[in-house]
Amino acid sequence: MSTVRELFLSSVKNFSDKTAVVEDNKRVSYRELGSMVGSFSSFLTAKGINKGDTVAILLPNSIEFVVAFFSIASLGAISVPINTAFKKEEIAFYVNHSSAKLVLTEVKLKSLAEDAVSDTNTSVAVVKGENAEWNITKADSNPPEVSIEPDDEAIYLYSTGSTGKPKRVSRTHLNLVALADNHTGTVGWTENDKILFAVPVSHTYGFGNFISSIKIGASIIVLGDFNRNRVLDLLEEESITVFPAVPVMLDMLAKTFLPEPKDLSSLKLVISAGAPLSERIFHSFYEKYGIYPRQLYGSSETGVISINLSDDIESTFNSVGRHVNNVEVRIVDENGNKVGVDEVGEIAVKSPSMTRGYFGLPEETKKVFRGGYYFTGDLGRIDRDGFIYIVGRKKFFINISGNKVDPSEVENILLKHPKVKEAVVLGVNDSDGIERVKAVLIADKGTGKKEILEFCRDQIAEYKIPRIIEFRDKLPRSPTGKVLKEELK
Repeated sequence: MSTVRELFLSSVKNFSDKTAVVEDNKRVSYRELGSMVGSFSSFLTAKGINKGDTVAILLPNSIEFVVAFFSIASLGAISVPINTAFKKEEIAFYVNHSSAKLVLTEVKLKSLAEDAVSDTNTSVAVVKGENAEWNITKADSNPPEVSIEPDDEAIYLYSTGSTGKPKRVSRTHLNLVALADNHTGTVGWTENDKILFAVPVSHTYGFGNFISSIKIGASIIVLGDFNRNRVLDLLEEESITVFPAVPVMLDMLAKTFLPEPKDLSSLKLVISAGAPLSERIFHSFYEKYGIYPRQLYGSSETGVISINLSDDIESTFNSVGRHVNNVEVRIVDENGNKVGVDEVGEIAVKSPSMTRGYFGLPEETKKVFRGGYYFTGDLGRIDRDGFIYIVGRKKFFINISGNKVDPSEVENILLKHPKVKEAVVLGVNDSDGIERVKAVLIADKGTGKKEILEFCRDQIAEYKIPRIIEFRDKLPRSPTGKVLKEELK
């Protein structure tokens, strides 16, 4: 199979009686999902959607999201998933930048969606909630026959990067099919797996797990919003086998009070991605639930790159594992030459699920897509067993009078202070344009700058010590829990 439509129809045929999606008290089989996609495709056609058109999906994790994505793909149109936590200006940017013809949303987001597109020709359709425009019980199913090629665009994802506006990443039908093949072939999922989605499917991490789950005929259990008690109930009640999460979620679950133990014996894989997994969260989650989280590494540009399936997870907990099937990872120096075992350099990736570049940004594309590889900007090393370790970000190094400061090194020192709960270190320019080290901390009440400085002086070189220290109650984060450093400048 080489298109998303073929992938979907294959699962509908091969797993027709199996449960495909569970949302609250609603259960949909693969056969029923196939009927829904047929009727929704007809609905989209009636809305004027044709091959090559772009459709924004402003929906939470839901049956409707699943149906919308595969219906859009079946018509040869292009999906633009938008996180439901976004505000008006963010939604407007995604809609305008992608030239979306239609926004699909739910009742409670209707006003927000309409405000976001008020200055455009984009229309809004409510497809979830009371009095929705589309309903499987009353919809006709007569979708048009559309010829779809493997290299046709299927989805626009947006790479947040570290600065500026999000960059549009186009992934073709073949890219997405390859992603699902690479992923499932590596982790060994089967139609017997039950996968809980509390991470937003609109994000590249959630989306990659989602399309892989459907490809293999697994059952996906969707949760619109993260609620730790509801997550724990579902893990037990639905006998979940795979739980993709982000470190913030795992931390909250580890800290959750349980009046009585949960039976999570069915759970065989807990995945952590989107942000680095700390040693503290790794161990605290295990102590609470008896299973270690395993790190996955990926990007909007490439899809999944690697996952840690090590038999010795305790010794390799801080590794993102080995590359998945059909993906090549190499560590390179400043000149693009491959370095040796355990040597640090930039991580470069070659994958059949990789995008060709950024829309409308030829210079940026040339910088990071070279010789068939995507240069991630992540610094890492690969050990003799092939395990990948990420040690920092190339572009995040701070230049202090010619001395390079690794923010992660300073963060790790700060986190050793007994009063510091979270630490983010970044470089900022002063009024003279000179770069300084800045630390943003979440710490116990009464913690002072002086004691932080004194603590650092005993452990790191003077030039690495933060010259600017700011205390906050919380940190700005992306949907996957990654700290948005640009907002801290």
